[in-house]
Parts: sequence; structure tokens; C-alpha cells
Amino acid sequence: MKTGICRTFDPYMKDICHRQTIMSWEIILSDGSSIWGDYERPGYMPCWDRVKFFFASNTDVKALEIKLYMFGAPTHTFFLDEDGLDGFSISRGIAKEQFMDGSFKDYQFLVVSLLRPEADNIDVKKFVWPFNEFEKSQSIRLPTGDNVSEMVFKNESEKFKKVQKHINGTAV
Repeated sequence: MKTGICRTFDPYMKDICHRQTIMSWEIILSDGSSIWGDYERPGYMPCWDRVKFFFASNTDVKALEIKLYMFGAPTHTFFLDEDGLDGFSISRGIAKEQFMDGSFKDYQFLVVSLLRPEADNIDVKKFVWPFNEFEKSQSIRLPTGDNVSEMVFKNESEKFKKVQKHINGTAV
């Protein structure tokens, strides 16, 4: 399985985002380039695993901004920090709302999380398409081993040191 990240909006991205209308994201990097969320790319490791590997291997490159990318949807920035985002994660999925008459409606969602500077809470922003009334667009979560282990941290991150206890069960 290949580990490379998607650095250009290539034909695969165009197909999944424009033809299949699948929701994705773009991360703007400190070197002026971008990473695209190319889920289910044939022959590649899972998208978020490749992104985490990229940042672990390129500690001098920082994520500055995380944006929604969905054909036909308005431009939306989840988080922006010119000094580099620290302690963030992205997940996406689909949900189905089932009605009593047997009909249903599908929703896509993108969830972007950012650990607060104090590392005591996580700001969570969600984009759901099409919009529905049962999903909150913003919430706050406590750090846990599961959500912290999915985060990308800057090199020498103070936030990482503060939440290390959630990853291995003991304070550092």
C-alpha cells in the first residue's frame, strides 16, 4: 500500500468530488502547498493515516488552515492559524435519516476537531450536507485516548505534552 498524500486536485479528486459529489477537505500548508482528502484511493493506505504519517515525517511543515471541499457547497474554513494548527483531526462519514413511511434521506458530514491551547477541551466543527436540523454544527468534547490519538500535533507541541496521559494512560 502506498503512503503518499494527495498534493494536487488530480483526476481522482475531481471524480470523487465533482462526479460522485463526495465531501472532502483541503489543508493549506506553511510551504504554500495543499493536501487533499482523497478517501478510498485505490492502492493507498487510508487517507487520514497517510496525512498523519506525512506530518510525522515532515515536522517543519505546518497545517495553517482546514477547509471544506464539496462541489456546489459554499467555501467554509473550519480552523485557521497562521502559526500552525496544533492538535487537529478530520473525519467524515454518512448518516441516514429513516422516516416512519420507509423513506429516508442520506447526509454526508465532515467533522474537524482542534484541541484548545489549555488542552482541556476540543472544539469540534461539523459540516453536514444537505443541512439537517438534528446535527449541531459546533460542540465541545473532552480529550480521550481515542480522539487524541487521531490528532496531528506540531513538532515539540506543548499541547501534546499536556494530553499525553490520554494516549498512554499516565501523565508525562
